[in-house]
Amino acid sequence: MADLYISGLTGSFDTGTMIEKLLQIKQQPLTALTQKKSLLQAKVSSLSNLYGALSGMQSFFSNLDVDKIFSTKKATSSNTSILSATATSETPNLTMSLTVNKLAQTEMRSSTLGMSSLTDTFSSSGTFTLKYWTNNSNSLTYNINYSSGQTLQDFIDSINSAQNYVKASVYYTGNDYRLLLTEANSADSTKETDEGSSSYVIEGTDLPAELGSLETLQNAQNASLKIGSSATPVVSASNTFEDIVTGLDITVKDTGSATLTISDDYSQINTTLNSFISNYNAVVSIVNSMTGKGAQFQGDSTITTIKTGFVNLLNPLMNAGLINYSDTDGTISINSDALNNLKSSDSEKLKEIISAVKDSFTSQLNAWTSAINTYKNIGESQITSINQKISSMQEYLAKYEERLRKEYAQLESLIYQMNQISTRLEDFMVTLSEMTKGGKQ
Repeated sequence: MADLYISGLTGSFDTGTMIEKLLQIKQQPLTALTQKKSLLQAKVSSLSNLYGALSGMQSFFSNLDVDKIFSTKKATSSNTSILSATATSETPNLTMSLTVNKLAQTEMRSSTLGMSSLTDTFSSSGTFTLKYWTNNSNSLTYNINYSSGQTLQDFIDSINSAQNYVKASVYYTGNDYRLLLTEANSADSTKETDEGSSSYVIEGTDLPAELGSLETLQNAQNASLKIGSSATPVVSASNTFEDIVTGLDITVKDTGSATLTISDDYSQINTTLNSFISNYNAVVSIVNSMTGKGAQFQGDSTITTIKTGFVNLLNPLMNAGLINYSDTDGTISINSDALNNLKSSDSEKLKEIISAVKDSFTSQLNAWTSAINTYKNIGESQITSINQKISSMQEYLAKYEERLRKEYAQLESLIYQMNQISTRLEDFMVTLSEMTKGGKQ
């Protein structure tokens, strides 16, 4: 149970105010420590922001593949409704005149008979043999059992669960419900339908009696593409011609002609430089705010040398006139005209410049981030030390206050007792005086 202290018993003096004044004197070092902690926290926060910006720039250069941004190719179609294409760095620069003769399409076959209702069932049991031809010589065979009492949907589910090459579904003619078999993917087979020779991609025998046999709704055919004046077309099971030239994939969309051009794609160079400038300016802006007039790090060489160091590393870009430098705040921007001229006139020189900037910044950023991180860690350690001192001081002040209140309470109690004794003595003297006067009479 905590001790109970009552002040003001004697009314002689205000012990509460006296204790408060004494505590305020003792709390002055604590107030100073708290203020110092606030300043350190603000510094550490600024250092954390700077460290984050420097780390972001490190990540940018770490992920920068200079060779890749200078080897990217683009494929341009004169008519994207006819065809489109993608190219890799291995694709040679070229121009091709292309004619799309045919588009790939999947074979579709249906049963010749159907069910009056989806709830109707088969009257007998048996095994349906499904054959799928992957080319003119090879096929895959699947045996699907059906039984009396099954519905058309039951049979469809059995076909689909048995394999992945043919998609079975319900085909409603308006009069009855039939079985529809469609190639799941035209690219799975290079064989084409030849009705004349009864050659099909999808074959089936021994259907339930209620379904009859199979008839063809749509022929399977390969896509056909002619290059220039060649008499021999290129064929593909799907509408995408993969690696028709090294690294070049062409997707046909409609029949017709188009010109396809493969060329160097330097668009990533602009994206890369813009990203560099964004990271660069972020660091410079933070340094400016930390070292400006009256700022926490004004005149701090650890921080100010980062900005001056950055400027020195820009020399390859500045010498080529590729960037604009602001004397006001040290930020930079792209000189688009100079960049476009160098891209078209001497891309190798531009590549050398960007590589040099990457190498120089990568080397220096390691040192700068390490220095700022160390600086930040020192500040955090100081804050930890101050927190410990504040905690100890608060504990001391709590005990000091308790001791003061106890001592002043005891003092007041003693004064109160003395006052009581004084009052009794005065009363006694009055009584004695009266008694003496009465005896004389």
